[in-house]
Amino acid sequence: MNGHKLVTGILAIVIGVTMIALCGTGPAQAAPLVDAAAALRSAGVPDDIAALAVTTKHSADTADTINIAHPNGGFPGTRVDAVIDHRRQSVTVIQRDLSFERSRLQVGWVNLRTGGAGVNGLPNAVPGVLDGRYPTVDRTGVLPTGAGPVALIVYGRLPGWTGLIPLAPEYLGYFTPAPAFVTV
Repeated sequence: MNGHKLVTGILAIVIGVTMIALCGTGPAQAAPLVDAAAALRSAGVPDDIAALAVTTKHSADTADTINIAHPNGGFPGTRVDAVIDHRRQSVTVIQRDLSFERSRLQVGWVNLRTGGAGVNGLPNAVPGVLDGRYPTVDRTGVLPTGAGPVALIVYGRLPGWTGLIPLAPEYLGYFTPAPAFVTV
């Protein structure tokens, strides 16, 4: 039980520092038409994780592929990207380099224009490439978001890291919840 409290405490500190950094930067935004946190909660995202979705600023980036978490990867399953398909009005979330086990991540999403929301896993296995050279397996899931601004939050478990001084929740197998906004 004490280990769980330690992990929860570390996770709270990491999330708090991240949210302070995110909230203190970026341009002011108009309030969305849909209450993202309430929509995510009603879709099944845990309350404390759903609350994080409203603290992220919308990216002005119009790229069709964005990084949600850990852009440089590092350990298996920690890099997560989103690929926007405007024609199909969907987002494919990709957990990179998770060759030997299934994904245990969840993706909560809400379309801020329509109010559509859901929680999806990453059940598909597709070929990937590690460091541009080594074949691996990526885990994917397609989110039927519809067109418009979409709030995403990725959370869940992943293989534990190993290191001399475990400072991140990922060392203990907990993925730090990663919110993002995309335009589909």
